[in-house]
Amino acid sequence: MRLLHSLVVIIGVLPMLVLSSCISFKSEYPKTTYYRLEDKPVQKAAKSTPEGLLVKPFTIDSEFDTDRMIVMANTTEAQPLHYHRWTSEPQELVTAHIANRLQQSGFFAGGVFTPASSVVPALQLEGRITEFLSRGTAQEGNVVSLRIHCAVQRIDSLGRINVLLQKVYLQSVRRGNDASTSIAPAMSEAASALCDALLADMSALLVR
Repeated sequence: MRLLHSLVVIIGVLPMLVLSSCISFKSEYPKTTYYRLEDKPVQKAAKSTPEGLLVKPFTIDSEFDTDRMIVMANTTEAQPLHYHRWTSEPQELVTAHIANRLQQSGFFAGGVFTPASSVVPALQLEGRITEFLSRGTAQEGNVVSLRIHCAVQRIDSLGRINVLLQKVYLQSVRRGNDASTSIAPAMSEAASALCDALLADMSALLVR
């Protein structure tokens, strides 16, 4: 009887031990934190153009095509952060950020559009992101880097393309500290500054 009682106790306790170990095991995983590009104050354009602009979805080099934040662990190795991620892929975040900033600037009186719109203006902006990462102190003083190859085109009524501007824009912004949480604010500043540089070039090109 004692043996039978002991077996009953063990059988009753085992599920509790297994459940307890599972809860303990799961609690060891860090919580995943998601980030987005933050809106920065926009200065209204001094002059405007009556035209509209279509911002086409930006593309990105394959090594940065991930929602995980990427940090250069050393001078040659890029390390993705598994528990610090963007709310969507970088090319989507940057496209939306730049389109929104151009719209808020008021430079394009005809409006700023995406391919989802039924309006197709004559001016189009294309971009390819070739760098979207953070560097540690050992590399370049703890900064984020954003590099985009931008092309502004005019499409005539016959569908012929005239390239008005083609330029590589690079913005590096120092992070507030070495914590992963400092990446998104710095990258937001970089994206805003890059957009402002692009807008300055388009203003010089389109406003006479």
